[in-house]
Amino acid sequence: MMVTKGLLILLFLFQKIYNNIGLKFIRLNVPRAVRTGHSVTLGCEYDLENAPLYSVKWYRESDEFYRYVPKEEPPTRVFTQQGLHVDVSVSNAHNVTLLSVGRDISGQFQCEVSADAPLFHTELKSAQMTVAVVPVGVPLVTVDKSGLEHGRPLIATCHAPPSHPAANITFFVNDEKVPGYTSEWTTATEDQLEQKTAQLELTGVGGSWGALRIRCEASLFRLYRANSVAIEVKPDTPQPASVLLMGPSSNGVRINGYFQQWFTVQLAMIISACMVSIT
Repeated sequence: MMVTKGLLILLFLFQKIYNNIGLKFIRLNVPRAVRTGHSVTLGCEYDLENAPLYSVKWYRESDEFYRYVPKEEPPTRVFTQQGLHVDVSVSNAHNVTLLSVGRDISGQFQCEVSADAPLFHTELKSAQMTVAVVPVGVPLVTVDKSGLEHGRPLIATCHAPPSHPAANITFFVNDEKVPGYTSEWTTATEDQLEQKTAQLELTGVGGSWGALRIRCEASLFRLYRANSVAIEVKPDTPQPASVLLMGPSSNGVRINGYFQQWFTVQLAMIISACMVSIT
């Protein structure tokens, strides 16, 4: 019993040493997105806490493409993988630089660090990186108000420039951000890019509201953000309702400024009528 208890104590102490001494990760520096054709440096910051380093290995998905082993000469080794071109001259135990990256290498990148004897502690961290084809130019917005006189909604359509992946689209009405849109679809181009189109339907648009200033914004990660030229629309037919965004992504969300204007007008009319009846 005493021997068993002594072994348990030794195992407990060894576990505490294993957990508190040796390899510890600080952070993995992999950008969420990078432009196609650009170079990118992936960083793997760790703390060995005086333990010797055995190796650092980099993987794309499950395939190793770079290894650093300080005991070997030379310490760096590159494994051929289509689309990955390592700049060995600036790569080391913490960083690996990829030259002229292409969109085909988008995926999960992993850094595996192993400490040397006696602990042989190994840690693995991963992060997703997308190689993006950034849009060229600005989005285009068009407006169809032909159905207003028949009680149909005003339709605004935004076309983002082609990109990979498809850009995100946001509508603005009189500089108010619209929460969602009615529908969207993506079209493939001849050069294998994606062009996003989104459509916004506004019902209850009437001449009493004055002009509507409609624009859209296209964005892609932090690499691209551009606004369309705004279109000013003057509805011809008065409607008694507030402006309402229609569609599955909106859940009937009112555009606050227009609802407030309609409410103010109606309240003023009621007060005026009461004043006339009193006199």
